[in-house]
Amino acid sequence: MNHWKEAASVILVARYLTRPPAKGFDYKVLMLQRSSKTKFMPSASVFPGGVLDKADYSEEWLGILKMAGTTYTGRHGLPTACDKPPILCLDRDSGISNEIALRICAIRETFEESGILLARNANTVPNESNKYRTLNSIADTGIDTAHLKDWQFKVDSDAHNFIDMCKELHIIPDIWALSEWANWLTPTNVRDSVHSGRRYDTIFYICCIDKIPDSSYCTREMVSLKWSTPTEVLGMYYPDKAIWLAPPQVYELSRMQNCTSVNSLHQFSVERRKHGLDRWLPVRINCTDGVLSVLPGDDLYPTYPYLEGKIEPTTLSITMEEAKLNYKHLHRFEIRDFHDCVIISNVSPKHGHLSPLKIDVVPAARI
Repeated sequence: MNHWKEAASVILVARYLTRPPAKGFDYKVLMLQRSSKTKFMPSASVFPGGVLDKADYSEEWLGILKMAGTTYTGRHGLPTACDKPPILCLDRDSGISNEIALRICAIRETFEESGILLARNANTVPNESNKYRTLNSIADTGIDTAHLKDWQFKVDSDAHNFIDMCKELHIIPDIWALSEWANWLTPTNVRDSVHSGRRYDTIFYICCIDKIPDSSYCTREMVSLKWSTPTEVLGMYYPDKAIWLAPPQVYELSRMQNCTSVNSLHQFSVERRKHGLDRWLPVRINCTDGVLSVLPGDDLYPTYPYLEGKIEPTTLSITMEEAKLNYKHLHRFEIRDFHDCVIISNVSPKHGHLSPLKIDVVPAARI
């Protein structure tokens, strides 16, 4: 029995200022707002992404990737990481590994949901000098916008059409432009209208591009598309309550605040990926005034968290503030309501990653 589905998401970052400002960001991140009619996380603001489809690991991709001339070792030129989460190690008895399939999935879903195509022409295949170039340009393909819109509709209707599109247009999904950033597994004990009992093991990639591209969001799933700085997105969530973010989005946007320039973020993500990732399963604990969602490294995190099925969360007869004072190592969310989800962390991040930064817009009593 599968207790969750595998999914992939792209944190898509684009430069919007030619010169870095004295203070603030020179890039923005793409956020899509889901329709209120969607079953999973209705009305949430999310990074583009979705569920792995069988078309994503079709062996037809072998012929397409062969155009890139990177079939050696079966990794197609991707870097090797020290540690890999389980989602990247699954064997599907296919010529396309899960590591490749999830990158294809992330690129396909980004195209379906935003109309933004992360791809290369077959005649601009990656090599050691350009596959991780300073920033990526999605204008390399030179495909007519109206033609892409037609394909966007077709791919949204059937994921296999993404294969057909790449063959017809002689393009290759730019799997080399993505860097592994995080891996989140939906908690076992979340049963609410937001999650509808569904669970996903999601790999988050980050991709930096040199300018904000044209876009056209999918009206079947989304109601808006917006480019904002990480702090602007968090500001719309915390004080304004104009949008709703799930905890993983809150955490990853808070981490991104460490890098205010797109060049530094790109360089960091490319260098960091050699260290690998852990899969994070948040474990929920009820307190008298809210819910703790504890993460690996927290003193309250179980040695062997329960991965499968549904269990009732642990209940502590203390406040969240008392739970903070009673333990030394903290790595958790304090959740009071949908718009009051605050990160508490004093542990050093593993795998060369960034710690989440606090922001001024969070109420001081919650920090």
